[in-house]
Amino acid sequence: MGRQAFAALAVPLDAFTVFARDRTATWAGALDRSADLYLACACAAAGSGAAELFLERFGDRIPSYLGKLGSDRDLVDEVRQIVLVRCLLGDVERAPAITSYSGRGSLEGWVRATAVREALSLQRDRARHVELTSPGNETPDEHDRELAQLIGHYREPVMRAFTAAVAALPREHRTLLRLHYVYSLTTADLAKMFRVSRATLVRRVTEARDGLFELLQGALFGQAGVPPEDCESVLRLVKSQVDLRLSSLLRETAA
Repeated sequence: MGRQAFAALAVPLDAFTVFARDRTATWAGALDRSADLYLACACAAAGSGAAELFLERFGDRIPSYLGKLGSDRDLVDEVRQIVLVRCLLGDVERAPAITSYSGRGSLEGWVRATAVREALSLQRDRARHVELTSPGNETPDEHDRELAQLIGHYREPVMRAFTAAVAALPREHRTLLRLHYVYSLTTADLAKMFRVSRATLVRRVTEARDGLFELLQGALFGQAGVPPEDCESVLRLVKSQVDLRLSSLLRETAA
């Protein structure tokens, strides 16, 4: 049943058998959780495509998991990054948290509990260490305003073109860019996640970014109808501050 739900994942039968057997007491063979166990097994083994599926399934749901706290975009971004790193990567002292998933409840419930726990912990840390500021000093839409300032009345055509370009990217490129620019995972973290050298990972991110800009240029001129002379100027504006522009635009297209 797990293999049917995630046909794109190639988890060796013997590996899944061991993973499931080690959780017999908590999983108890429940069919409604076999797909969750299969995905968790793939993530624990860093199988090809597992991180992408985990991200697609849970990454954008984190704001809803946090309830009222989900309105704080900075907090959501921090929680999402922590959840992805801890669940899929671990650190020098701890194995990836996904290896502790027992199958007792749903995988989504497990991710939700992890996200809420991290959000509450961050909130406590903020209360202890952050300087008090008035709500009027907050700038949750700063990126949007900067983007509007730079691109002016071309903002809407740019967003339409960017949405089309992102949709046309290969899934692995789209995932890499979102992990790196939206969720702020370092190239070292990503190299560990995908079990490749950092040099290979940097090359993949560069290829994904270049591919996105190529698609964006075509979409600006084609679907968005921006004149060629302005298209080049707008594209230069997006490229001029690549980290800020991509994180802002990819966040919007993921919303």
